[in-house]
Amino acid sequence: MVRDVVRNDGSVIGLYHRVDHEGFKGSVKFIGTLPDTTGSWYGVEWDDPSRGKHDGSYKGKQYFHTSSSTGGSFIRPKKVDGGYSCFLAINDRYGKTNEAHAGVIIEDLFVVDGHKKQTKVEMVGAEKVNKKQSKLDQLQEVVLRGMSVYGVGPHGSELRQNTPNIEELDISATLVSSWLCVSQITECLPKLKSLNVSDNVLPIIPGADKDMPCFRTVEILYINRMHYTWKQILQTCKMFPVLKQLHCCFNSVEKLCLPSSLEQLTLLNLESNKVPSWDNVLQLASLSRLDTLILNDNKIENIYFPDVPPGDTTSCFPCLKSLSVNYNKISEWKSINELNKLQQLEEIRIVHNPIMDLATPETVRQMLVAKISTLKMCNRTEVFEDERKGAEIDYLKRFGPHWLKAGGHQEEDKDQTSAEFLQEHPRFKQFLKKYGAPETSEMEQKSKTLKDNLISVKIRNPDQPDQR
Repeated sequence: MVRDVVRNDGSVIGLYHRVDHEGFKGSVKFIGTLPDTTGSWYGVEWDDPSRGKHDGSYKGKQYFHTSSSTGGSFIRPKKVDGGYSCFLAINDRYGKTNEAHAGVIIEDLFVVDGHKKQTKVEMVGAEKVNKKQSKLDQLQEVVLRGMSVYGVGPHGSELRQNTPNIEELDISATLVSSWLCVSQITECLPKLKSLNVSDNVLPIIPGADKDMPCFRTVEILYINRMHYTWKQILQTCKMFPVLKQLHCCFNSVEKLCLPSSLEQLTLLNLESNKVPSWDNVLQLASLSRLDTLILNDNKIENIYFPDVPPGDTTSCFPCLKSLSVNYNKISEWKSINELNKLQQLEEIRIVHNPIMDLATPETVRQMLVAKISTLKMCNRTEVFEDERKGAEIDYLKRFGPHWLKAGGHQEEDKDQTSAEFLQEHPRFKQFLKKYGAPETSEMEQKSKTLKDNLISVKIRNPDQPDQR
């Protein structure tokens, strides 16, 4: 007979619950006995496959399945930690304590300098901070990351009564095992606006894509490192009817599709996924309220808006103000030209792309500023009006010779600039109208060779003026 294994609070550890053993987390996939042994066993699939020993089989019989051939092991129930309730975790971290240094482990207090040298620091006012935080009914932001929280447990009423003002909750990398467990926690927090469940194993189950009352106040959701596909992300988001910000970094997102459940979204973070092209990104173009899009560390090579020609304004992403495409594969200036089609783009982050190596950092920045007329922030640095003016004038001078060769002329009635040039430099005509055509001398290509830039110097001795 298999006996139930209970936590300290009396709740039962069941199948698919999450457990911890010596800092390693896993999911219970089997509870029962094994041949030629006594007592009960847990069959656990570990998050870290190197922690396991097999694929869930014992003496030729399969007792549970694992995604890795070495991800499973059998372990005695008494050796695993099933965690504790959310309220106990909050009380443990934020409740009043009479311990020395107010519960702060002073051995862990240090700073690391640029040479990775650790220097101890002193915690001043720990008791005062603890006293303030220990008023649980005033807590608005709660961070329980990495703690062994499994759910609400038998302390739902305590959580509801003692922490009514929590607006931000971080239960990432804990032992919550399902969206049901998460919903039971949020049901006790009527003012919750931001929820972080990253680094947890939360399977998508049938019926989990319905509007749930317990999530109706949540506007910001973090589901990073969950191994979710885009389809699973959309299913999850259907439970959050007023969602405005979605962070789903380090997942398994490849092909995007039109997200009907995200119409109110203002921020979308898809950093470190597997988005293969801008074609996929354009599936999101109808998100009419989206003002921030983060696509860092994907596989994007080009940016384009095929609905309008160069110089016109696209209907895609009508409210987009900030775009981050760091750590991608963008290598051509025509992608930057395309960004000028956006109606409201004010910020671009594009470091660690091949395009940044096409010239000096200063020149690349000048080009970015000149090509995107609405830009106010470039790679986290503000663009001032005098910088914009200088960048646009320098652009005129730099590409003036190319303009002349392409049929351009200082006199408007003689100007026959080719379509190819205007496609490559769609803002050039605007610069001409704004600043006038540069003089021919300003457009002369100066030699950069050493011999052509040497100056002649004569040195004479005043005591011997005839000597050279």
